[in-house]
Amino acid sequence: MKKTLLTCLVISLCLAPSQAEDSLNEQLRRAAEKLKNEFSKVKEQTEVTGREWYKKAKEHLTTSREEYLKKAGDALTRWKADIDVLKDQVGREYFKTRVEALEEHHAFAVKEIGTLTAITEEAQFRARQKSFDKTLWTLEAAIEQAQEEAGL
Repeated sequence: MKKTLLTCLVISLCLAPSQAEDSLNEQLRRAAEKLKNEFSKVKEQTEVTGREWYKKAKEHLTTSREEYLKKAGDALTRWKADIDVLKDQVGREYFKTRVEALEEHHAFAVKEIGTLTAITEEAQFRARQKSFDKTLWTLEAAIEQAQEEAGL
């Protein structure tokens, strides 16, 4: 009887680590699968954003100067209001710094639209418009990220 119990105990002890290894391997496999799925979601979103960016850039180059400047001015006004709302949400020092950076980014964009408005030549305007578009899109993305972090 003792011999049988000892044999069962030894066998169960030998099997326990292999079951733990199987469980660990299974957990690692599931984690890798989850990471792969998340990566593919991010990749799809990036591709869509890139296509949208190209569409907007193409559209902006074909709009009239007056219409483009009006849309850009409206967007800057909207984003200033969003930044002001974020300023009220400030709690942590890090977030205060982020809101200050958004304010500086907005001030830079306002200065750039002033420069863009003063340009008289069409070719020069379109060349500067490309870099101004990037400024607007990065400001918009930064505001959206801050809003997401603030829970808005």
